[in-house]
Amino acid sequence: MNKKIFIISAVLGLLLVLGACADRSPDRQGDPASDPSGGVSSEASAVWKLSIAQPPEKLEYEEGETFDPAGVVINAKMKDGSILENVAYEGIIVDQPLTRTSLFAKFVYGGETVQQNIKVTLKGNREEYSVASTQGIADSPLAGKVIFWLGSSVSEGASSGQESMADFLAKKHGAQCIKEAVSGTTLADRANSSYVSRLDQYLASDERAGHVDAFICQLSTNDKGFPDGFGAVTPADVRDAAAFDTATTFGAMEYIIATAKDTWDCPVYFYTNPPMGDENYETMVQALEELAEKWGVTIIDLYRDQAFNDISEEEQALYMADSIHPTKAGYREWWLPKFEEALSGI
Repeated sequence: MNKKIFIISAVLGLLLVLGACADRSPDRQGDPASDPSGGVSSEASAVWKLSIAQPPEKLEYEEGETFDPAGVVINAKMKDGSILENVAYEGIIVDQPLTRTSLFAKFVYGGETVQQNIKVTLKGNREEYSVASTQGIADSPLAGKVIFWLGSSVSEGASSGQESMADFLAKKHGAQCIKEAVSGTTLADRANSSYVSRLDQYLASDERAGHVDAFICQLSTNDKGFPDGFGAVTPADVRDAAAFDTATTFGAMEYIIATAKDTWDCPVYFYTNPPMGDENYETMVQALEELAEKWGVTIIDLYRDQAFNDISEEEQALYMADSIHPTKAGYREWWLPKFEEALSGI
């Protein structure tokens, strides 16, 4: 073969090989590996983590509404350090319609997720049920009465924006309600925030009320988790506050009753929660009934009152945020009348 012809043929062959390699280049437009849409697994598998560069326009909802992701911008940081901006996320994990337990929406891309917190207002916590929207009663017999409330999350209003029956009673009747309530605390003196400790701290403070017309204590649902620490109700002749074992639930209850009576010589009330299917709380209610007989305490009974608890599923959903904590509607429309009735004679 002529040497010149051989060289020309070799060059042509090399050009054909290079052309074929170029056709297989991953940089070619439309190739799956370079597609930033996330629709192809080779790109998606390279995702390291996601971030929300811009949150959705709407973050506050009412129970029953549908989540709207409009306006959200999701960025993906890749394993090679690069960042894909405003990726077309592959899905959203969220309750539809939104429920009382919907706390966030998760956006999914490339097998990774990033969550956006959202706020879902319970129907029972609408503004129409608030203290601010509650009308006062002119010339209420409770106007000006001083009522001391000792409790934990239920007395505080933990699931209703800190608005409980104490606040509704004050607004509606013009009573002066002193609310000493801290979530998660027990009657038994287990910590500095216990009912016993807080009562002692209040009585030792400069804010101590000189006169109280009624003392109301919550039968704390937090104590039901410590049945071994319930203790025992003492005999009828044991009346000295110093005689009670405040490290126990029942001892703490007797100490609180004795202290309130010694301090203010006022009627003492205990209130119970509605039934929650808990045997330990049933035991606590039984002990309260013994103490009520011993001490002349009035029970505002939400536990055994069948007529009170005879409500529909729709009302239950409106009135309660969970099995223990009421909504604003629950306090105002369901619980408050029981307290108004009990306190009518003070």
